[in-house]
Amino acid sequence: MTSSRHAPAPSSAPVAADPSWLVDSPAVGTGLTARPCGDPLRPAEPPATAHPVALALSGGGFRATLSALGFVRLLADTGLLPRLRYSSSVSGGSVANGCLATAWPSLRQAGFTSRAVDDLVIDPLVERVCSHSLKQALVLGLWRTVGPATRTDLLAGRFDDWFFHGTELQRLDPEVRWIVNAANLTTGARFTFERDVYGDYTIGLARTAGTRLRLSRAVSASAAVPGAFPPVVLDPAPFPCATHPPALLDGGTYDNTGLEAIDGDRYRHTFLYVLNAGGLLRPGGYGRVPLVRDLARANSLLYRQSTALRTRAVVERFERARDAGPDGALPPGARRGVLVQLSTAFPADGPQALRRWRAAFPEQRAYDGKDLALVPTVFDRLDRGLCRALVHRGWWLGGAALAAHHPELLPDDLTALRPPPR
Repeated sequence: MTSSRHAPAPSSAPVAADPSWLVDSPAVGTGLTARPCGDPLRPAEPPATAHPVALALSGGGFRATLSALGFVRLLADTGLLPRLRYSSSVSGGSVANGCLATAWPSLRQAGFTSRAVDDLVIDPLVERVCSHSLKQALVLGLWRTVGPATRTDLLAGRFDDWFFHGTELQRLDPEVRWIVNAANLTTGARFTFERDVYGDYTIGLARTAGTRLRLSRAVSASAAVPGAFPPVVLDPAPFPCATHPPALLDGGTYDNTGLEAIDGDRYRHTFLYVLNAGGLLRPGGYGRVPLVRDLARANSLLYRQSTALRTRAVVERFERARDAGPDGALPPGARRGVLVQLSTAFPADGPQALRRWRAAFPEQRAYDGKDLALVPTVFDRLDRGLCRALVHRGWWLGGAALAAHHPELLPDDLTALRPPPR
């Protein structure tokens, strides 16, 4: 942005893109092997708690944002939200993650109740998304890009105005390790923005203290869809092993699930709660212009493959934990948790707890005759009813997943739960 309100601090300010890095980058498949920086700086761990929870929220525009907030609401309903210690996100999921992080101190003060999540997180976002068009706001602000500012700077400014209100990374609540993921085109690695550090494993980490680096800058990098938004190019000076400026784009180009940051064995005793609200690859015709058509389809296939591989690996870990029961010692490579997609279809004749969940809360997976998993991946104004339907869908899927795989985490009396309004 050109206004001083949205100008990032010098150490995190965008710099002019240097195209010379492109041909040498492992990101373009030259066969070079990325090497760890070896720096000792690591993110601070959150305070210990009994039975901690980790949250992973995928990209997918406002479709992902709204369903993610419903997913979080289910955590509040079941009493799991106070145990949240890790929250990792990509793109649209990062908007939800940022809203949750911004409201966290107030949520804690209110006792992490469902009503507090509605009042402090869900309702303000729904009101904003259903009454204003982010796309239109960006188009009307294009005149601000005459000069050094970019469309991604505009996006950061709108995120700040709409959702994050000037929140700086270093001011985020330390009770949770908040992780906003982008993709570093320079190194081909996942780039992390956290409360105390930012960077990736090849260039090393830098401290956020004193940078005044804003949450909105991190989320805009995480959501900078290639083609629509230019990379966020940072000053390489703070990173101990950087040889070229980090160039950051949508984290979904590297890992659209947000899982990589929290899928290591060191987190194996953390209950993993994952929502993938990313786009779907549908069979059939996919365009008429050969070059554009084939490149777009190949990109979609690569995305589908990477997401499927991550999903499969996590589900295999869940399956290894199944035989140990809800309280038994975890065998090597095992982990407890749930993973659902907006397109997940739970069987009607599933476990008894799932049948009880369905009886208490009938499934509503469509709005206006269309499956909610097929809502376009956009940052645009959405119908109020659609917003509420997506929130409800995320909530219902979270509860159905627990009922199917971890019913011990749901209350015995499901009527005590109050679903989000549709």
